Amino acid sequence: MKLKLVFGYSKIGVKCLVFVLCSLPIIGFGQEQAYNPYTGQKEDIYRSPIRAFLNQFSFNFMTGYGRTQYSHDLQGVFFVQDQQRQLILNNAINPIPQEFAGHVNWFNEPLLGDSVLNRNIFDVPFAPLINPVNNPLLRGETVLIDTDTTSFGFESKGRSIPVHFSLYYNLMDKFRIGGGLMWERQKFNPFEPTAFSDRVRNFDPGFNKTSYLKYFLLLGYKFYDFWDYSFAAEVNIGKAKFGNRFRGIQTGLFTSFNLSIEKNLSEYFRVVMKPTYSIQNFKLNLGDEQGTTIDHKNGTFFLQFGISITYPEIPRSPVKSDKVQLKHVIMHPGTGRRMEVRGQPIWKRQNPKVGENHRKLWRYKNRNKKKVNPY
Repeated sequence: MKLKLVFGYSKIGVKCLVFVLCSLPIIGFGQEQAYNPYTGQKEDIYRSPIRAFLNQFSFNFMTGYGRTQYSHDLQGVFFVQDQQRQLILNNAINPIPQEFAGHVNWFNEPLLGDSVLNRNIFDVPFAPLINPVNNPLLRGETVLIDTDTTSFGFESKGRSIPVHFSLYYNLMDKFRIGGGLMWERQKFNPFEPTAFSDRVRNFDPGFNKTSYLKYFLLLGYKFYDFWDYSFAAEVNIGKAKFGNRFRGIQTGLFTSFNLSIEKNLSEYFRVVMKPTYSIQNFKLNLGDEQGTTIDHKNGTFFLQFGISITYPEIPRSPVKSDKVQLKHVIMHPGTGRRMEVRGQPIWKRQNPKVGENHRKLWRYKNRNKKKVNPY
């Protein structure tokens, strides 16, 4: 009995040993990720490291329409208007002398205007504010306003067409770090007074068209994906270079807040709509002895449309008849090297979940009104 058990155990042990020895080659091959069990060979597939690096970057080109709101409050100055001019001077000059000069073009290029004679309207003791509506002395040719005692300024609206270029790095397919340029051509209306419109004329700076060149740092986060749509929040921080009609200005950083709504036609190509609000201002230095400055605000709302392209990590198939939608491996007809390729252009889906370019079946499409070829 003992001999039978020993023999039995020995027989089972021999069978197990033979099975393990026969499985070792298969296990060894299986551990190699490039092993193809159908051919019994290692897959020697060439993938360009340069393409793999460039695939981490996306390029955007956009244009659209913008609306700009120009505004400012004239603080610390006297505003003087006669039949020919609208000028300002620092209100530290008190009382105003019999003859004085003020600055014109105080929106874009401050210039010292011709001297103004202090006529009959200043024969009375000078007051902090001479109201052009209630004071009968100012119902003639000249208006004088002290901006420290009343809120007064001008505002205007502008229309613009932006051209936007940006390049950003996709970190973990969520975060975006990059930069870009925006050129903006803008046309604006004459400036309207915020008070005393029945006495104060519109202010005309002498031109109504200008351009801006902006360069910025881009930071973004893709926070939501829904089917083939993606949503990302972006912030642009940068500087603006004003057109050659502006002199003596100081520009700070502008900040733009963007919502990027992207329709993913493929993993490489997207159609983008981007609402944007840009906060921007500049300071005009009059260059007088008192160091008078005027702060101008020109916030802009943009609605931009364009495309976003990511460089493909694999090339298009060199075989013209290759229309395979999935990424696949071929042998290059010229070099004989095995390589991974795509059979579709970048604006068509490369790896769809249901094996076709469109998830909606033909039978459900609006174009198939007569239900032809329903499947």
